This record gives sequence, C-alpha cells and structure tokens, in this order.
Amino acid sequence: MPTDTQFATDWLEERYRFDVAARNPKVEAACLQYFAQHPSVSIIDIGAGTGANFIYLSEKFPQSQQWALVELNPNLLKRARERLKIWAAAKGYGVQENGQNLDFRRNDQHIQVQLLQGSFLELPQLLQPDRYHMVTASAVFDLLSGQMLSDLVQTFHQNRLALLTTLNYESMAYLPADAEDDHWIRLYETHMQREQDFGKALGPRCSDFLEKEYAQLPTAQMLRAPSRWQIEPADTFMHGHMLQFLEQSLLEMKSMGHSGKGLDAWLQRKKVQLQSQQLRLSVAHSDFFTAPVYEG
Repeated sequence: MPTDTQFATDWLEERYRFDVAARNPKVEAACLQYFAQHPSVSIIDIGAGTGANFIYLSEKFPQSQQWALVELNPNLLKRARERLKIWAAAKGYGVQENGQNLDFRRNDQHIQVQLLQGSFLELPQLLQPDRYHMVTASAVFDLLSGQMLSDLVQTFHQNRLALLTTLNYESMAYLPADAEDDHWIRLYETHMQREQDFGKALGPRCSDFLEKEYAQLPTAQMLRAPSRWQIEPADTFMHGHMLQFLEQSLLEMKSMGHSGKGLDAWLQRKKVQLQSQQLRLSVAHSDFFTAPVYEG
C-alpha cells in the first residue's frame, strides 16, 4: 500500500499538467508585467508541495530570482529538492547544493532556492517577509479558515508583498450529467467546509472572501479570473483520484449523520463511465493577483 506521502506525491505530480493548462493567462501576464522592471525578483511559495509552482513560474521570469519554498511535510520537501535538481539539470542550469539551499546558474541568470520546513501560518517566524517581493500559492487557500486567510492577508499587506494565488476551488460538473450529481457534489463541498480543529475551511467561498479582504486595502490593485480543469475521458488516472476524493469525503459525511442513500449506486455509475472512457469532469477555479502600488 502506498504511504500518505507517496499518495500525495503521485497526486501533486499528476495534477501538474492540469494546473498548467488551467492557469489564467491574464492573471499571469499582470503578475509578470508588474515585475518587468525589477532586476531580480524574490518569491515565497507557501504550501510548496513538491515544487510545482517554482518549476512553472521560474521559467516565466527572465531575471535572476530568490525563492523560499515553505512546506510543512518534510517528505514532500525532500521530493521537491530532488525534483528541482532534475528540472535544473534538464534546463541546462549548473546546480550547487549548500545545506537547505539550492543554487542554479545559466548564463547571466542566477536562481537561489531556500527550502523551509514549517507552517506558512507562522511565516514571520520562518523568514523575513519584507525581504521578498511576492507570495505565491497554488490550490492552498481554499483549505484555510476565514481567520487564517485574513491573518495571512494582513501579513502580506504589512510587508508590501504582492500575491499570486492560483487554482482556488469554486465548483465542479460531470458530463454526461447525472440527476444526482448536484446533490453529491454539494455534499462534498459541505465536507470541505465542515468544522475542523482550526475552524471551517473556506472551500468554494475562498475567492470571494479573498477579494473582499483585499478590497478593504486602499493600496491594492487586483485581478481575478477563472481557471478551469478539463478532465477528459482518457484521463483515467486523474478521474480515479477525483472519484477517490469524492468517495472518501462523502463516506465521512455519511458517518457524521448525513444520508448516504443512493451514494453507492451513484459512485458505481461514475466508475462504469470511467472504465468505458465516457466520463468528463470540469472543475472551476479562480486565479488572483494583487500587488501594492509600485513605488519604483
């Protein structure tokens, strides 16, 4: 049986191509344009996982870069280190290691990466935020409570950090549609927002909440736009992951007292469609960029 870390690694690396295809080009362009005149850019990647955000974004910035990858799970961070070294070598960078730091050089470009194991909710205890230009996070904020996200926004604002956050969940829809889809998907979203030790996660309310938080900050400029996964019939591995997430979440809701009548039959219909490659899934997210007014 795979460990939780092995499963998480498989999932994070499987979803990478869907994340890349979904990223909103207007939000990305706004971010790159904001930093176009900077001779270098320094970025904090929170909830960095196995380094997917770095691998994608580092190629978008032509200038030298300093990165801090913050991840709570030490095994994912270990995988990120190996993955980044493989990526750098494949892209023609010279690679040097120095403790928790990685150093990549290619022609005139220099990329420094610091790998930090810890909670991004305690960001000022891990690093000095005011030494960076931007925070980025992918598929992270919808897992947080409103208070957690509000506190992070204040940290970003107080340290004049731009924010690029992508793949924040909003909704999903299967094709062909089933009469019971809406019921089970809504219950899945209720599970996302259930009471936990830290409070209730925002789930599909995340982007609206984030936009309202930044609307109260007079120096912020904002852009929010949709990003969507399109999971096609041939994408059986990804479909399998999604159905597993749904099944686990819905069974937990059943154990909490919600009716599970019809759940087994609904899941079985989806699995039959998956096996016959008739299943499509569209997952709506939003991407978001905000930054303090640039003062040169």
